Amino acid sequence: MAFFDSILLFFSGGDDASSKNKRALKQIAKELNQNKYRKFYKARAEEISPAAGTFFYEVYKTVSTAQGFMKHAEKSAMLKQITVEYFMNTELREIYDRLAPESIEKLGKHLSHDEANSQIQRDLKTLSEGLGDKAYTIDRCYGLALAFSAFVSFDFFSLLKKIDPRLKEYQFSYPPQYRPVNGKYLVEHIKDFLDLPMMEATSDEWHSAFEVMKKYRSGKNIIDLSQWKKVLASVQDIRRSGMLTLMVRHIIQDPLWLANPETGNEHIVDGYIKAKSAEVQESLRKIMHDKQTVKRDALAKKLFGSVNITRLQYYTEAANQAFIEKNMDGFTYITEMNYLKGFLTDHSEFQTLCDLFLIRGEWASSAVSQQVSQGLHKLTDIIDQTEGFDDALADNGMYGSKLKIYLKKSALDKTQLTNLKVTLSHINNKAQDLVKLGITSFTQVASYFKDLYEDCKENKAALIVNWKELESLSKGPIIQRLEQGYTMLEQFVRLLRFFTAEDE
Repeated sequence: MAFFDSILLFFSGGDDASSKNKRALKQIAKELNQNKYRKFYKARAEEISPAAGTFFYEVYKTVSTAQGFMKHAEKSAMLKQITVEYFMNTELREIYDRLAPESIEKLGKHLSHDEANSQIQRDLKTLSEGLGDKAYTIDRCYGLALAFSAFVSFDFFSLLKKIDPRLKEYQFSYPPQYRPVNGKYLVEHIKDFLDLPMMEATSDEWHSAFEVMKKYRSGKNIIDLSQWKKVLASVQDIRRSGMLTLMVRHIIQDPLWLANPETGNEHIVDGYIKAKSAEVQESLRKIMHDKQTVKRDALAKKLFGSVNITRLQYYTEAANQAFIEKNMDGFTYITEMNYLKGFLTDHSEFQTLCDLFLIRGEWASSAVSQQVSQGLHKLTDIIDQTEGFDDALADNGMYGSKLKIYLKKSALDKTQLTNLKVTLSHINNKAQDLVKLGITSFTQVASYFKDLYEDCKENKAALIVNWKELESLSKGPIIQRLEQGYTMLEQFVRLLRFFTAEDE
């Protein structure tokens, strides 16, 4: 009678539960005595026999060398990656190589961003589809690797130590002295053993799994595959016999007990593709950033003669050191704020040209005059706001005094760090607003200068009616100064926009 008959017996008849339980356990004892592995357990004495100890010892001796090698394999992202890449064919491998960061970097040097992105997205799609076709095989292989890891990590030694206390871990020269052991001392170990993942697989599947694990362990053979197959065949035969399950049921006096083997159903291909896509996008962002940096630095050198300029006294990198020591970012718009202050104060010819039109220009329309006048005055306001912003960070300034107090008190009062963080955020928001205001105002004024240039060039007098007078008052050809003015303004706007693009 199969061991499931005992369960049917438990549910049959009209006797009380206790009688049913006794009859089911009696049937289990009968099945234990008839099982091909009956030497493992003596039902009458409820003892686990030396034959069971021999079985577990031989398994332990075979798999013990793999225990350390596969530790924490279930948490390893590297194992997932190796498993997926093991099943790549030549075409997918070539695509994988093309999607490497160094390959994308080279691609970005020869193609525009859009062209590079288009080619990379095609490669990603082909890679995703190719691996999708192999997903079942890949997941099977990964599941076998985890199942193997769980099996070899089982604590065989603790089980065997209860059979022979003199046994030493990983020392196999000592011949174990097996003896019958009360089943209650070992039953939890046997339960855990039965809860290990089932590992039914073909020889080819195990070969692939072992190759993957070998790569995972940097080329080291974990265990001889032929030895593992022998162990596996033995374990599977015992499991199929139901002997260990019957033993547990008899020992704990529960004819309905069932093991709950772990199942490895993790799908790793989708995660791999997502990770690869994220890596590729990061490489593309880096290429874009590097190209923008080159353009940005070229503009800065053209406008200021240097990439790094210092025009502010307090909103500086030097001041940031105190905040960095508190694990805070500190001032985050230093470069662009120095560019803003530098442009407004360094280019006096720009200011002179503005004054010429505001003071001596005769406009064809008062509405246009007022509009241009307001735009030019906005730039003057930005100069004042930028200087006021920096002055407020002095030790006796509105923000500087607060920062000084918060920094001083934060060593003893951690709540001051919150105040410091809030104040820094407020300061940086004001800096960001000034930069954005500068972009808007400079764009507007550049447009005005361009319109004035066209008006002067075509001699339209649609905007200004006294061009000849302004020409006589100008320190140089006014049309040339206007062209240089709007070109310089447009370049400066592009420079500031490089930074706002990074923020976004």
